[in-house]
Amino acid sequence: MSSSDGKLRYDGRVAVVTGAGAGLGREYALLFAERGAKVVVNDLGGTHSGEGASQRAADIVVEEIRAAGGEAVADYNSVIDGAKVIETAVKAFGRVDILVNNAGILRDRSLVKTSEQDWNLVNDVHLKGSFKCTQAAFPYMKKQNYGRIIMTSSNSGIYGNFGQANYSAAKMGLVGLANTVAIEGARNNVLCNVIVPTAASRMTDGILPDFLFNELKPKLIAPVVAYLCHESCEDNGSYIESAAGWATKVHTVRGKGSVLRPSLDDPVTVEYVRDVWSKVTDMSQAKHLNAIAEASGTLLEVLEKLKEGGAGGADVVEDTFEFNSRELITYALGIGASVKNDKDMRFLYENDSDFSPIPSFFVLPGLLLAMSTDKLISKALPNTQVDFSNILHGEQYLEIVDELPTSGTLLTSGKVFDVMDKGSGAVVVTNTESFDESGRLLVRNQSSTFVVGAGKFGGKKEPIAGVVPLQPAPNRQPDASVQYATSEDQAALYRLSGDRNPLHIDPQMALLAGFKQPILHGLCTLGYSVRAVLSQYAGNDAALFKAVKVRFSGPVIPGQSLRIDMWKQGSRINFRTVVVETGKEVISGAYVDLKSAPAKL
Repeated sequence: MSSSDGKLRYDGRVAVVTGAGAGLGREYALLFAERGAKVVVNDLGGTHSGEGASQRAADIVVEEIRAAGGEAVADYNSVIDGAKVIETAVKAFGRVDILVNNAGILRDRSLVKTSEQDWNLVNDVHLKGSFKCTQAAFPYMKKQNYGRIIMTSSNSGIYGNFGQANYSAAKMGLVGLANTVAIEGARNNVLCNVIVPTAASRMTDGILPDFLFNELKPKLIAPVVAYLCHESCEDNGSYIESAAGWATKVHTVRGKGSVLRPSLDDPVTVEYVRDVWSKVTDMSQAKHLNAIAEASGTLLEVLEKLKEGGAGGADVVEDTFEFNSRELITYALGIGASVKNDKDMRFLYENDSDFSPIPSFFVLPGLLLAMSTDKLISKALPNTQVDFSNILHGEQYLEIVDELPTSGTLLTSGKVFDVMDKGSGAVVVTNTESFDESGRLLVRNQSSTFVVGAGKFGGKKEPIAGVVPLQPAPNRQPDASVQYATSEDQAALYRLSGDRNPLHIDPQMALLAGFKQPILHGLCTLGYSVRAVLSQYAGNDAALFKAVKVRFSGPVIPGQSLRIDMWKQGSRINFRTVVVETGKEVISGAYVDLKSAPAKL
């Protein structure tokens, strides 16, 4: 609830704050009372090491609250007797809405010097005490369909700290306790969060440097805890670190990990673990999991992939691909989009109301993974030295699975799908899939790469099922033709999109590959062709694009002109691409599938 001046209020709420005789607990209690809550000030009144007891600490805070016009009662019970603490609240005020588990003690010892009593006392007050108070308050909160619970952890629990084995263990235990309380209370609007405070208190006096001690005022943390306990706060299961007028959320994250065996039929060996250990410990793709079900779901996915014959195992490689409007615009320019064409502005200006990627841009994540000579292709041909001078792009299939973003980071996973022996060379077919940050599958790619001189190894000559077939153009005149001129700098410009094969710019590398001069990227020619289909049959609406399949049947020299001949057959547009100057076909057996049948010409 809020007052007329916009301040958050706790009128009608009953707050129990343990360890409220000083430090953080005192500030929590005073703030709740100031904002209208009835407060139970719990404090055993012992020393910071848990020795002794006194009613004075709690009484002083109660007196402060009452002097300011608030309502409060003192409770002197140990939090280990949590039922008695909560009973004080119910007897005095008839209910309990807020529980801040704040009580704690310190008994710092090095690991080998920690006695059983040191261990038990610290864990009893912090962990068991929080459990007992929460357990006692929980039924009341569930019955009234409202509750806010705070567990108090510590950076010593999250990160560890020398001489605090007992304290660190208890504080990390509170995180686990809070996770479960948050789950069990959610359906009844009983929310549980963790505060990770760094504040000057009885426990830190003499431990922290004077300057730091003086800046870590408990009063600066109290509003954070108060907000977590307000009815308007919907956080549940969060860990909030706060100190000196600053706060942040802390996450536990899990890395991508690695499969430790090629398939379900293979054992896990120490040597295999050693070989993939860098992937096991890689946190570059770590993410936060919100529930144990998500963790279990990931494991089930791994097992399913292993069932499928090793997908996800030793033959799968992964890579990330980052892009934003700059990359999309550079690509569009690389395949001839121009501001001279008003309909191309949606591909060239990030503030255009229809700004979108040209779909063929998304061949790049799969290409950059598949064409990395130290990854998929070289693994498929272990006895062949693969380098940029002896590989050619043979065929390409691209399928758009879901709505395309205009920026993001894609995770692409790929594997060798098929290998064919063509005598003069080998054809390696790779399949890749690209996912966005949320795990949504966006794009599928299939690339066929011809490796010159890698044939005659006794392999099969025909593709297996699942290699996407080509489709010859109809035996009739095209329904439409579009012509584009390329620039002599076209390959140099297209290279900026990521395909840095020197074949396309270095005359010496071109000669080594059997060409008189550098040639245009096949995928650049594909981009021109896709642009032609979108322009002719989709009004340049990239959202209508579904898939494309092409065979690269001849080279293009930068500066030559391209003619794209098209045949409309329902929602499929067959096409071929021809060099105007020579009449030679450079893309054949090709088609674009649209999501719906295009309008008549």
